[in-house]
Amino acid sequence: MLHLLSNMYLYPPSREALQSWKGALHGDIPDILVDLETAVDAIDFESKEQLDDLLWDYTRLFIGPYKLPCPPWESVYTSREKLLMQDAYVEVQAIYRKTGLTLNDEAVMSDHIGVELNFLGILHERVRAETDGMDPCAVIANSFLDEHLLKWVPQFTQDMERAANSPLYKSLAEATGAALRHARIPTGQTAMRAMGLRP
Repeated sequence: MLHLLSNMYLYPPSREALQSWKGALHGDIPDILVDLETAVDAIDFESKEQLDDLLWDYTRLFIGPYKLPCPPWESVYTSREKLLMQDAYVEVQAIYRKTGLTLNDEAVMSDHIGVELNFLGILHERVRAETDGMDPCAVIANSFLDEHLLKWVPQFTQDMERAANSPLYKSLAEATGAALRHARIPTGQTAMRAMGLRP
């Protein structure tokens, strides 16, 4: 779920991307994605007018050229100056490195909503793969959720839902907020002590 949401922020709504999202949204999906599934299903992939309208909505919300109603970067929401590449930008890069991850695309900033959601998704995958009884990735995921995503995404998604013209991006905003409300991973006291945290 987190990887799908990440993808929908990182990539514009081309016909190919929409088809991929539609495939990911069919089958056994969480209830919080049902409205998003409905919005994608309602799109006529053969309609140039609909695709152009969606692309304009995406561009207007996240790229420009005008003032963005919901800038997709944590720094803009959390820095006093409301500028790019502030403290959050540096902090999340350090967290990525701590977990052995780097951002390969220099055109995408490390505190972009899509990158942060993808990182959280990777941590969730690592937790599911852990078998030694420790859950340090769960501790990191919950800390990242509290110290980063939940500090700005609620306002971001509220701004996005208000500004979006299309059901697709209104539903994406709603699904993102709901996903983060359900993204906390239960952690064991042993793992928290190992990370130097109090349970």
